[in-house]
Amino acid sequence: NYGAFLEKDGAGFRGQIKLTGFKNGDIDLSKASWIYQVGLKGEFQKIFTIEENEKAGWTNLKLDATPSTFTWYKAYFDSPDGSEPIAIDLGSMGKGQAWVNGHHIGRYWNLTAPKDGCPDSCDYRGAYGSNKCMTNCGKPTQTWYHVPRSWLQASNNLLVIFEEIGGNPFEISVKLRVPRILCAQMSESYYPPLREWLHLDLIDGKVSISDMKPQIHLQCEDGQIISSIEFASYGTPHGSCQNFSNGNCHSPNSLSVVSEACVGRNSCSVEVSNSGFGSDPCRGVLKTLAVEARCVSTSTIGVSQF
Repeated sequence: NYGAFLEKDGAGFRGQIKLTGFKNGDIDLSKASWIYQVGLKGEFQKIFTIEENEKAGWTNLKLDATPSTFTWYKAYFDSPDGSEPIAIDLGSMGKGQAWVNGHHIGRYWNLTAPKDGCPDSCDYRGAYGSNKCMTNCGKPTQTWYHVPRSWLQASNNLLVIFEEIGGNPFEISVKLRVPRILCAQMSESYYPPLREWLHLDLIDGKVSISDMKPQIHLQCEDGQIISSIEFASYGTPHGSCQNFSNGNCHSPNSLSVVSEACVGRNSCSVEVSNSGFGSDPCRGVLKTLAVEARCVSTSTIGVSQF
């Protein structure tokens, strides 16, 4: 149940019920009024905050402790160096809530997605459907939870977990999360980039666009460079990001052209045209350029790549 006045909604046992075994006799609860209890004592006392967390009377957790239900945990951690986004991996836990320095980062629930339903290829065009472009079938729907750096101090950051169904808090980790894979896909029928329109020549008072071609633009995060091109195909490639494959039409120069333009740079642009790849790999067919690139930073210590 949910909604306003939840605690006043009907609840509890129906019919005859007694508590037995007391020295002074049984207790008849048949006519008792039952209500929901909303919230927990720990929430009311705000033991997840820096100021109030000692109210709980914490005890040390042993490594061989059996996972228990409805349990509060706390730990302290230092903020990772750098400016990359920070996330907490709660994949070892079950279901509950988490706080960092008194800030609620949300509920977590490590449900596993159904094994079936992920398509081999993804196309968002057309009417929306809940099964369109599903990913990570058979894996947890979410394990990483973002923690804004503005909530953190250099050291002694307080993490408080309330676990409902059991889990292993010793496997919780705090890491940097930096995107390492870039993907792009563009057809030769796309419009040229907007910046090219600012440098057009006027011919008899008209704009000439004969030399303007669409371009794919790739850019890593600040402080990173493109280290390699994992996939490149100018022609009729299939699939989606991290699952590209060559089609029946493929320019053999695809990988070398894109690598020369991009590797070692923070950002790059590649022209999507026959002239850009030296020749027309299949006449009379609309060509597409698909690219998958990998970024690296100067320091990868403690960084989780995806």
